Amino acid sequence: MYCFHRPVLCVIDPDVIKHVLIKDFDHFQSHGIFSGGVGDPIAGHLFNLHGNTWKNLRVKMSPSFSTSKFKTMYPLVENIANDALAYADAYYDSGKSLNFSKFYETYTMEIIGSVGFGVECNGFKNPNSEFYVRGHEYFNPQTLYWTLVRALAFFAPDLFNKLKIRRIHPDIVNFFYNLVTQTVEYRQKNNFKRNDFLQTLIELKNDDSIDDTGESKIQRGIFSMTDVAANTMLYMFAGYETSATAGQLAAYELALNPHVQEKAREEVTRVLAKYNGQCTYDAQNEMTYMNMVIDESMRKYPPMRSLFRRCTKEYRLPNSDVVIEEGTLVFIPVQAIQMDPDIFPDPEKFDPERFSPEMKAKMHPCHWMPFGEGPRKCLGLRQGYVESKLALVKLLHKYELILDERTPVPMKIKASALACVPDGGVWIKLRKLEA
Repeated sequence: MYCFHRPVLCVIDPDVIKHVLIKDFDHFQSHGIFSGGVGDPIAGHLFNLHGNTWKNLRVKMSPSFSTSKFKTMYPLVENIANDALAYADAYYDSGKSLNFSKFYETYTMEIIGSVGFGVECNGFKNPNSEFYVRGHEYFNPQTLYWTLVRALAFFAPDLFNKLKIRRIHPDIVNFFYNLVTQTVEYRQKNNFKRNDFLQTLIELKNDDSIDDTGESKIQRGIFSMTDVAANTMLYMFAGYETSATAGQLAAYELALNPHVQEKAREEVTRVLAKYNGQCTYDAQNEMTYMNMVIDESMRKYPPMRSLFRRCTKEYRLPNSDVVIEEGTLVFIPVQAIQMDPDIFPDPEKFDPERFSPEMKAKMHPCHWMPFGEGPRKCLGLRQGYVESKLALVKLLHKYELILDERTPVPMKIKASALACVPDGGVWIKLRKLEA
């Protein structure tokens, strides 16, 4: 098919997709989506790069997303989940239903602020802080001009490169860039350290170890302050909308399927009892069925409804005469694949058992791709799971989730969103469990 003047190849065969994303990745290194440009120092992050620049940065940043690193950050996330529970308690006490879309957006943005940027926003008490306002505006432009600019940047990236048009409002770019530089300067001046993602980037910037050439990494300028700011923004870019939608849609399905909710609650109660009521990192890690609930939710409502790759050097499809020319955009319809009845029978049914450890081990790697697949698979998937899950765990231990009549059934998804964003929101009534 064509996107204006650009040829786009739509690939639906899982084995061909496996070649594109995994086996022959060298031919398809670029996402092929325009996300940065002139005057945008926060756009040069891992998602937007390709080639050797991407490869070098990926190697450097991978340890920042390791299990051991996230364990040190976990208390920050749990504290925010406790704040979220207190916020829900207040709604229960007032007898009001909870706008779960807004609830999860606030919860996720709070995690982004604390873990990614090193700032405490108190978003549940102060939803109008500049961090929240700028963060939401980054994802949802407030004017027709910036909405059109975003659309054109997606459909005609080459034009944007030539015309050097800004894709993001300069006020948003300046706010986040200045926030990061000021936070980094404060930490370095006062020798202050915090177990968060920003600290790992500061350590990368300050790494003066010697490489093979005998030059220090700092001398070679491998990781600058601009890189710190850009990859802090990556934490928001990759983690906000994805985790927020995954959590609220999992809650929607739990409320819609009481038998699944009860089974999830039994697991939560059993595991927390084993850990004396404390939701530690190891405790949430043992909640296998909760993981299955999140997995099934991301099958029906993938955080990214499609994947894109740009062909970076001519490629002949195996066992065929089809040649993909350099520059061709490859489109992989993730949601269509994950809702294919030949792959997942009765796809509209919410069935976490599809993702039992035994079933998941047998699954084709390109039948379920909420985090992408191959070398460009999302580095933060472990963190995404925990963020989406933790607020639900806290709520399920105390409340029954019941759908409010304002929630559309079946769920409607915004047609214009790349992520599965509920159209009209998810509203949940809370019913306190008997002690």
